Amino acid sequence: MNKKIGIIVGVIVVAMLGVFGYSKLSEDKDVNEEKKETVTVIHRKGETKVPKNPEKVVVLDFGTLDIMTSINKEPIALPKSGLPSYLEKYKENKYEDLGTLKEFDMEKINELKPDLIIIEGRQEKFYDELTKIAPTIMLGTEGADHFGSLDRNIKVIGAIYGEEDKLNGKIDELNKRMEEVSKKVSKEKKTALVTMVNEGNMSVFGSGSRFGIIYDKFGFTPADSKIEASNHGQNISNEYIVSKNPDYLFVIDKGIIAGGNQKPAKDVVENELTKNIKAYKDGHIKYLNTQVWYLGGSGIMATEAMIEEMESTI
Repeated sequence: MNKKIGIIVGVIVVAMLGVFGYSKLSEDKDVNEEKKETVTVIHRKGETKVPKNPEKVVVLDFGTLDIMTSINKEPIALPKSGLPSYLEKYKENKYEDLGTLKEFDMEKINELKPDLIIIEGRQEKFYDELTKIAPTIMLGTEGADHFGSLDRNIKVIGAIYGEEDKLNGKIDELNKRMEEVSKKVSKEKKTALVTMVNEGNMSVFGSGSRFGIIYDKFGFTPADSKIEASNHGQNISNEYIVSKNPDYLFVIDKGIIAGGNQKPAKDVVENELTKNIKAYKDGHIKYLNTQVWYLGGSGIMATEAMIEEMESTI
């Protein structure tokens, strides 16, 4: 009898161990599956399956870094050269320095074994090589479409980190403020030229160009409707500015970030000739934040700064 009872108890114990063992295996499996959860995102190079909530992210795009910062997500590495002042916290040693946006340390990226790499147009030629290291997506600003790119980038980052609602609220707020500026500017029908100064030379940008959002989104009328749409602008002279006589003259001083002993943009733009234009007489020559307009890309903080500059202009 005792022998039978012993056998029965043994069977029960084995069965229970089996159940608990299976349960533990299932839990481990669930944990592993959770760690491997992915999301497919659409970006400038197509569709890519990336890890959900990646822990080790390399970012080569200041606009993406800006968006990630707004939801308290951080990279493990980034190019620190040329980092905008509003992202200066990433100069700390705990973040690996990859160099510059155009000349970054590929070997270091490989050593870091990231879960995800995010790039923009400046690194496009390295896309295939980077995909061999980790899933890589290309965001940044596509052509002249700043707000369209911002909307797409927010959706991508939101999907990766499960922060869609918070980020969509941000884009709605920015669009509302931008539209309010556009209404005021359009009502006044003011003309403008958007220029950049580099190494003593001036270039002008038109609608549909790199800085065309001042016309296309903020409502200013181009003082010259025949400016070619170009990312590098069209070379101009002081005489050109005088002949177009804009109500507003917007200036981006590339020398601020290029370094060297470049003459300040103000010394190039303001002279005996240009003192005769309406923009000068009315105090409407506006020197824009180069870090925001040239380096910032399609980020939330960068766009907020752009809108604030336009709000203060009108």
